[in-house]
Amino acid sequence: MFKITLFISALLLSFSFTACVSKTQNDVIDSGSKDVSDLLRTLIQKEKEINELNQKLEDCKNSKVKS
Repeated sequence: MFKITLFISALLLSFSFTACVSKTQNDVIDSGSKDVSDLLRTLIQKEKEINELNQKLEDCKNSKVKS
């Protein structure tokens, strides 16, 4: 009887640890994808700013050529 109780306890304990590890892995994967999404948003914003600055430079260059 003691061996069966010990076996069942060990089995339940191992299932508990497996569930915790799986949840932690999922949380890490989710946070990684969120970080990538934030980085992509920042990259897009910086690209827009660079394009605006390039346009201003072109406008300035064109106005100097006309003068």
